[in-house]
Amino acid sequence: MQKIEIPLAEVQQDTLHPIEHGKAKLIVIRTNEKVFAFHDRCPHAFWPLSLGTVNKTVIECAGHGWEFDMETGNCITAPGYCLTPVAVSVDGATIRLEWAENLP
Repeated sequence: MQKIEIPLAEVQQDTLHPIEHGKAKLIVIRTNEKVFAFHDRCPHAFWPLSLGTVNKTVIECAGHGWEFDMETGNCITAPGYCLTPVAVSVDGATIRLEWAENLP
């Protein structure tokens, strides 16, 4: 398993915050109530999601406009596709991320 910790204050609210750790490229999204993380890759054409936008609870890929539900990672535009989630926990002012090494 891969793990990383980042300060909560480093992640601006309602933006896509890119993180690189070794070979892994991730995005972290902080809302008013929760923190989400996914691999920084659209399952459609593999565009970096970090180039996209956040609109309330939706992540939009800059490549072709595909939209993903932030809560589930499921694609709204093309059901059946989904983002690869990263486990997130928040402890005070620290965000902890954990993911399998062999994932994209």
